Amino acid sequence: MNETKIIHNGRLVDEETVRFSLNDTDLLYGYGCYEVLKVRNGLLYFPEDHVERLLSSAEILGFEHDLDRDDLITALRMLVVSLELVDANLRIVVLAHDGRPADWYILPQPAFFPPKNAKTSGVDCLLYEGERHFPKAKSLSMLLSTVAFRAASRRGCYDALLVDRTGEITEGTRTNVFFVDKDAPDTVYTPQASRVLSGITRKTFLQSLDAAGRPWKEAPLRLDEVLGGRYGLLVSSTSTTLVPVARLLDQEGTGVHTLPVFDELKKLSAHYDAWLSAREAELRGTP
Repeated sequence: MNETKIIHNGRLVDEETVRFSLNDTDLLYGYGCYEVLKVRNGLLYFPEDHVERLLSSAEILGFEHDLDRDDLITALRMLVVSLELVDANLRIVVLAHDGRPADWYILPQPAFFPPKNAKTSGVDCLLYEGERHFPKAKSLSMLLSTVAFRAASRRGCYDALLVDRTGEITEGTRTNVFFVDKDAPDTVYTPQASRVLSGITRKTFLQSLDAAGRPWKEAPLRLDEVLGGRYGLLVSSTSTTLVPVARLLDQEGTGVHTLPVFDELKKLSAHYDAWLSAREAELRGTP
């Protein structure tokens, strides 16, 4: 993948021409927002949804900008074509400023795929106490998520799941959470959108359930009920779609909790992958 070109305020430029000052407090304080999109087999997934959420994040954070939906989508597609991207991720970064409009950038990054056998065997996640500021905005202020995710990585975990002060699991540092009652698996549950960053995979997975006539509800996810073995968990992200959670590790390193990875979780993951494949075929104009 050729990474020498990026987008800066709508123009294709050489990456090395972009410079930042270490005295830039906007940059140092994470004053801005971002999005990550995926390109697979040359197809850019859900650019309209990602741009809509980017604009929503900018509105929530309240900074000055002249971002335009159509310009952003055109720039995303231009970068895919110019770099001849096949499998990659694209990161949009909007860096806000005090007293003038935000600058925005789009840069290519390597594609990320789920670990081998993750969709059948599940992944490990670390439990981490914390709550994000501006939970509905995809902010550049990533301290909590960075600390939690790196703690998870050191323990060999796929992600860290955030536990709030009331003892509820809300979301991962880079994933949304779904849960299914093992004794009543027909309904899919997910924490309330008002309390989390609702990912594009979360949004489209729920759309796929609606299309299939499958019931789903927003509901709080109590950690004690999860540890009691009542629920099976799935986590979702742009890069890896849906994978089951096989084990939860305590933040203190004192315990490992095995979760049920039952067939319904695997079926839901396969259902969404099939729905995505159908959407891809539709966008490519193939049967």
